[in-house]
Amino acid sequence: MSYTIKETRTVARPAAELLAIAGEVVFQLGGKRPKRPDTAGEIRADFNKAVGGAAFGNRVQLIVHAADDGSGGCTTSVEAYPIDPLGKPLQFGVIGEPARLVTTAFWAQLDRRVKPAPA
Repeated sequence: MSYTIKETRTVARPAAELLAIAGEVVFQLGGKRPKRPDTAGEIRADFNKAVGGAAFGNRVQLIVHAADDGSGGCTTSVEAYPIDPLGKPLQFGVIGEPARLVTTAFWAQLDRRVKPAPA
């Protein structure tokens, strides 16, 4: 059984701008950047058994990728999976659906930040 969550959405913002917003959202939700550097077009964050104040049973790593789509927007994909204390993906012993909690919280916050203000 795979505990990995992968989702993709199109966002009407340039990739660089979206990654900056995503970094703020990750920090706001309680994610911490791992020691290894991010590659171009991606952000990585580790959540230590909590997201946005809601506790869960396992650590989770979230990876956000963004690439310009040529029309002023970008394609954004997220991948989240439970990890052990050393940062390796868990294959068993996962409690509940921690990766789903993290991705749901991330998309909800990101949607609030990138939606245009009502006229």
